[in-house]
Amino acid sequence: MANNIQDIRTDFPILDREIDGTELVYLDNAATTQTPESVYEVFETYYREYNSNIHRGIHTLSHEASVAYEEAHDRLAQFIGAEGREELVFTKNTTESINLVAYGLGLRNLGPDDTIVTTEMEHHASLVTWQQIAELTGATIQFIRVTDDGHLDMEHANELIGPETAVLSVTHVSNVLGTVNPVAELAELAHDHDAYVVVDGAQSVPTRPVDVEEMDADFLAFSGHKMAGPTGIGCLYGKRRLLEEMDPFLYGGEMITHVTFDRSVWNDPPWKFEAGTPPIAEGIALAEAADYLDDIGMDRVREHEDRLAQYLLERLEARDDVTVYGPPSGEQRAGLVSFNVDGVHGHDMSSLLNDRGIAVRAGDHCTQPLHERLDIPGSVRASFYVYNTTDDIETLLDAIDDANAKRDAYLRSERYHDAIYDHYKNPRNAGGLSDPTMRKSSDETVCGDDGEFHVDIGPDGTIERLAFESQSCAVSQAVASILTEHLEGMRLAEVAELNAIETLLDGQFPPLRRDCVVGPEDVIREAAREYVDRRTSTTP
Repeated sequence: MANNIQDIRTDFPILDREIDGTELVYLDNAATTQTPESVYEVFETYYREYNSNIHRGIHTLSHEASVAYEEAHDRLAQFIGAEGREELVFTKNTTESINLVAYGLGLRNLGPDDTIVTTEMEHHASLVTWQQIAELTGATIQFIRVTDDGHLDMEHANELIGPETAVLSVTHVSNVLGTVNPVAELAELAHDHDAYVVVDGAQSVPTRPVDVEEMDADFLAFSGHKMAGPTGIGCLYGKRRLLEEMDPFLYGGEMITHVTFDRSVWNDPPWKFEAGTPPIAEGIALAEAADYLDDIGMDRVREHEDRLAQYLLERLEARDDVTVYGPPSGEQRAGLVSFNVDGVHGHDMSSLLNDRGIAVRAGDHCTQPLHERLDIPGSVRASFYVYNTTDDIETLLDAIDDANAKRDAYLRSERYHDAIYDHYKNPRNAGGLSDPTMRKSSDETVCGDDGEFHVDIGPDGTIERLAFESQSCAVSQAVASILTEHLEGMRLAEVAELNAIETLLDGQFPPLRRDCVVGPEDVIREAAREYVDRRTSTTP
């Protein structure tokens, strides 16, 4: 691939974009990859030449659209080694695919005597879904431990997977650790106990050869937007006999063959699970993305990503101020690296990198329980794809040099109100209160910061003292400090209607950091509303 990497880059015009005068370095591919011209040209062709609804239309446009859409199923089935279109359902994304299995299979088959086994490294798309199914059915959910070096504890897996196991749901590749899990070995273990095996392939199908028959997965979920395809389209592979047995997840047109006032008869898979007008253009474009990747060669995609990941790992591991998560250099892993720089929160680091035109992902990456297991509020993730180069990594490494000093200079710049830097370097009321009247955590904010307000409230509902504890970004810590000064002496009823921080800062902060600015205010306002509501409900 190294011989034609520049040719590949020319297929992605977005890589020529500049961010505030700096060339874009796109390292956020585990969230969404960029799309080559050949894929998005499918949309223009479809809407210009044969835009029509599929099936049952007795005219040329409908026929052409139907054929292209059906053949797209065949193409994606071929891409993952499935037998044919009957085993490949189009969905919106990986999340919907997992929900389709969980509700279509889990609700009917699981009960209080059953156990769902999954892992500590699961994405919320899987973890939250099975969590809800367990609550609805009375089933128990258990988690295979993650070792300190980022692998699944296979001894623990053998202890958990047993006669009571009804479902094993496992991610093929961790979107945080880069770990490539032994899904075939896990599937064999689960099948020995007649359990269903559901594999989250969101990070594996786009980055390496995947063969569902070799891994013996009962179900495999993946998304188009992570494999050079469009958003709004995903896939669910399921063994044909299981899809035939499963209940539909959505109901309506297309998924039926016959309807009376008394009953309905379901269509055959995959149409049984594609109710209503489907994402026609998206499905056809995803087939083109599969063609594009196969032209490169999925073995070469894997090798290229591995080479870049090892290149970055070796250099980060050599730094005393950086902590890297997941398998160390020299071990098999996917093309992503999550890390933290000492003293610099991920959101601040992401902002610094954005100033250099570098796009990474910072936060908990929809894996809050895994980050709790790692005992960190979040991480910075750099992830690679077919168009990335070692030059991109060198730009990243240069940008994280002296990150603490760069962060301070960034906060002192004219982009921020002076109060932000002042309160970050000299926080007021930090450290919390010993026995506060009220506590409110900030780990539920949109921005994902980790902190807590402590409030002492007088008999008349006035704030007497206010303090905070925080592992949040520099901006959110500063805002929390500003608010503790501003709100002291105010009545909780006033705080419940609070909308002051943007005015206090004269709107002087980058739009990219708005969530970090308003997040702490959202938390304390919600805390005040909850307190006022409780007092109101208990007042005679």
